[in-house]
Amino acid sequence: MTYKMPTASRMLEEASRIINTERNQIYGDVRDDYTKVQGIFRAITGLDLTLTECLMFMVSVKLARLSTNFERNTLHADSMIDALGYLALITEVQDKEQP
Repeated sequence: MTYKMPTASRMLEEASRIINTERNQIYGDVRDDYTKVQGIFRAITGLDLTLTECLMFMVSVKLARLSTNFERNTLHADSMIDALGYLALITEVQDKEQP
């Protein structure tokens, strides 16, 4: 069976669905969730990341996976959808980080 890549609109819709339903149900509010990530990262590395930087780190993980996909002449929609979701979640934490 051949896998058909979703359209751009479908990917955006799926990212929206995930961050507005499943993500909140499983992990809770993005600010609360990534404040925990922030604390764990600080404990491991001694570095203080903003919540935006934590989310950008997750985007970088997805971009690295997509890069590996491209090298193997494949593409996984899940990594693209996840990256879109993380990028969109930045808007949820930005208002709290502005001076």
